[in-house]
Amino acid sequence: MFGYVFAQKEALNEQQLSRYKACYCGLCRTLRKQHGMFGQATLTYDMTFLVMLLDALYEPEESTGCERCIVHPVHPHTYFTSVHAAYAADLNIALAYYNCADDWRDDHKLSALVEMLVLRRKRRRAEARFPRQCKHIRRCLDTLREIESAKDLSPDAAANCFGALMAELFVYREDLWADTLRRMGAALGRFIYIMDAVMDLKEDRKKGHYNPMAAMQGMHSENDFIPILTELIGECTMEFEKLPLVQDVEILRNILYNGVWTRLYYKIYQQEKEAAR
Repeated sequence: MFGYVFAQKEALNEQQLSRYKACYCGLCRTLRKQHGMFGQATLTYDMTFLVMLLDALYEPEESTGCERCIVHPVHPHTYFTSVHAAYAADLNIALAYYNCADDWRDDHKLSALVEMLVLRRKRRRAEARFPRQCKHIRRCLDTLREIESAKDLSPDAAANCFGALMAELFVYREDLWADTLRRMGAALGRFIYIMDAVMDLKEDRKKGHYNPMAAMQGMHSENDFIPILTELIGECTMEFEKLPLVQDVEILRNILYNGVWTRLYYKIYQQEKEAAR
């Protein structure tokens, strides 16, 4: 369900792109340091966004460096890390673990069981450091599974549940900005859930799988859902613009106003290209 919150790199200037890559590499390095190579494999751009957002809001001290790695063995690359990279790395592990647990429970995928067993101890360490957030992840994913198992055809129930999960992840600490961050995270979570359902709709209809968007009358193509998705991401950006951000704000705007649409628009483009043949 993750994999939508990333930058439209073509619209970033050279300095912004370098900064964005450095944040991603810093999170990758932090995952390796805290959870080893298996933890590193759970890396997502979604958590890179969270690191950059929290760094922009709280402006913590950043550790910077330049190194080679397995992914980039030839040329050294710059990175930066902060307390928020350590935070996002732990959340990444918890989310990956519970996603594997769901895959094993629902489909008995052996690969999911193996990954879940590998991540179990790492997840416990993450929960010890951030019990509130990890408890919320577990509770929301359990509720979401119940909603999906009951084949609830109201998209609001599932989307709101995933929004509640995201809301808690955005709150690193309870302070003046906690409520705004919760509303922003909740709106982004709802957008991600509905976007994921829209992207899978045709395949789910073909296979007879549960999809809460299938019951919406007159909605057949991805284009039909753009107004709904626009309203959802609009709720997110409205809260985002309330935050007093200066550092990396244009990169963050690029992600929220452009990047989150990339996969959907590419799919529509590919379908139109196929239809024109």
